[in-house]
Amino acid sequence: MSNDDSDKKPPVPSFSGHAMPMNISTDVDEDELGEETTRRIGAPSFQPSFEPVSFSAQPFSAAPTFSTAPQKASATPMPVTMTMKSGGKPSGWKLVDAPILPEFHPLDRTATFVARTSATTVAQRISDILRERSIDASFDSMKAKVTCRTADNVDFRIRLYRGRNQYSHGIIVEVQRRFGSSVGFCEDSTAILDAAQGKMPPPPPSLGRSGSNANALPPVSDVEDDEEDDASAASISSLDFVAKMFRHPGLDSHLLALQTLSSLTDPAKMGAKTAKAVAKALLDGASNEIGNEIVTLVATDPSRGAAIDEDDDGRRLLALTILSNALTVAGYAVVPPILRERVRPVLLKDLASNKTQMAFLAARCIEAMLDGDHDLGELHVAMQKALATGEARHASLYKQAKVCMEKIERRLN
Repeated sequence: MSNDDSDKKPPVPSFSGHAMPMNISTDVDEDELGEETTRRIGAPSFQPSFEPVSFSAQPFSAAPTFSTAPQKASATPMPVTMTMKSGGKPSGWKLVDAPILPEFHPLDRTATFVARTSATTVAQRISDILRERSIDASFDSMKAKVTCRTADNVDFRIRLYRGRNQYSHGIIVEVQRRFGSSVGFCEDSTAILDAAQGKMPPPPPSLGRSGSNANALPPVSDVEDDEEDDASAASISSLDFVAKMFRHPGLDSHLLALQTLSSLTDPAKMGAKTAKAVAKALLDGASNEIGNEIVTLVATDPSRGAAIDEDDDGRRLLALTILSNALTVAGYAVVPPILRERVRPVLLKDLASNKTQMAFLAARCIEAMLDGDHDLGELHVAMQKALATGEARHASLYKQAKVCMEKIERRLN
């Protein structure tokens, strides 16, 4: 080989066999990302391949998956709006257009390119898959962004951009995980990117009654517990450990305590006997330290809006999960009046909110509290609103609200 050949520089990294576009940079626009930059997970300088991430052991292929034939993009982006159907019912993400990918914006690995497809079509596909997988979503059409939270309390963002240069003939979809870790997130992000491209995504995971991914962890068998006292003793020991985590200062220890309780009260993960023993120990007795902590978090008025930050929102979501699990498995004929009085007004507000995962968990709590309720008509009206929201945005909420309405109607008739 000649000296001239040895002096040649290595080729520029490619996107699936094509030269990397000039719109990718390792610099970040701090004014655009703000504080969110500190919560992004993953190397910011990674150069994506614009292909969905595959988690199966398949041979790598460098063959291009899309055409890079340049097409002229419009100079000025069209205005974007969020529309509602008559009656104020949300109708998904009605995005008209997406902004052009900024010159200085490093894309995450979980990004894909959708060629020759409008932003409206891609947005509708994403809206449909989020509903199908029961992922809570808040749409920001001005920024072509979706703020998402899964049933496992994983927080992530979806952003849409129009490509530049050789990618000007399509839409870039980027998924950014911000908080939380879950095996289910890998499945969700793959499904979102597949759906955005018009592919058939994998089916949603089998959800437990709590709405969490029942397949994320193998269930713990409690068949070896021969006596109810054994499960009760184990539950007291577990709650003592959780109480120590609550006493420790710091958000991380409190989140870990709530996540532990969420699993301990889930029969799909811990078995029916263990979950019931923990639920009864958690809810019985007004002096229960942990029970009071959970009820206090749930009773936080969601209508305070901006006064509740993301961390408080995440803790309250976990508290609602724990309460709904506990009420479901505890087997109360009638829920204690003190507990009902504290949480019922707030649960009704959750049903009417746009936070679909909160509404779903509130509906689960109310289902367990139907017997002995003083105003079933009020609950029926609230469930009608939740049913309409779930039909448009959250499959699990739709199913849960429908079950509650049927039970309420049987009691009224």
